[in-house]
Amino acid sequence: YSPPSTTAMEHQWKPFSLTHITYPAHSPVIAPLLALLSLTPPFGVCALATAALVYKDVLAAYLLAGSVSSAVVTSIIKKAVRQPRPMRYDDEVGDGYEGMVVGTMEADYGMPSNHSCYVWFCAVFIVLYTLRGGGGGLRIGQAEEEASSSSSSSTVAQLETSSSQSHSNTCINGNGNGYASASTTTTTTTCVISTNTWHNLHTSITVILSLLIAVGCSYSRIYLGYHTAMQAYVGSAVGVLLGCIWYGLIETDRVRRSLISLDATLRELERGRMQLRLGGLNSNGMKND
Repeated sequence: YSPPSTTAMEHQWKPFSLTHITYPAHSPVIAPLLALLSLTPPFGVCALATAALVYKDVLAAYLLAGSVSSAVVTSIIKKAVRQPRPMRYDDEVGDGYEGMVVGTMEADYGMPSNHSCYVWFCAVFIVLYTLRGGGGGLRIGQAEEEASSSSSSSTVAQLETSSSQSHSNTCINGNGNGYASASTTTTTTTCVISTNTWHNLHTSITVILSLLIAVGCSYSRIYLGYHTAMQAYVGSAVGVLLGCIWYGLIETDRVRRSLISLDATLRELERGRMQLRLGGLNSNGMKND
């Protein structure tokens, strides 16, 4: 058997493997679901890029940069290890081109799984960011919110102090029967319980959903035959390690302060852009009048 000629190779087509997923037709529910989970990396990249470009989300841009870095690391490991993917039904079996991309002469290595690395990188980062409060207790974008609400917070504190003093005076002087104080205490307790419940619910859903997506995507690569179990395990381990390192960087003062400063700068530029846009709209409206 002789390899295809150069002229024949020029007219051959190959699928875009990043989004080209095939699954067994005998499973009408599980297989399509796993195929969708296998597409988590391209979906995730699109979501992060959209958040970074449209909403100027610095944290999304930071996570996107980390995921790209993890892909580079896995690509380097793949070329160093040179372990082929497992044989699938659409591979050209017996023609001397096992481990090649279908219809091409390009080698297709599978150790470690890039998909597994990506999903576990993002999952570990999100879980750590959620549980640890985002870089030493200060989330990106929180500094400006705290600064803008400092005056209102002090006003609210003064009002609460004066209110509590008036309730205390009412009880001490005997002019009241304690109903106002009990009502205030009940409202405060209910608010605290609601806030804690929402916080715990949000944290639990975020952590569980992130881990479930990571497990599902990694398993889908094995189920669909794109990787061996060991390739998926190693990719997951690399992703966990890189995710821990990438999150560890955000807890350092230099990186955290740089991200907060960049976030504040982007917010200020975006605010100025919106003011210019509103000014232009107002001027055009005045001309039309």
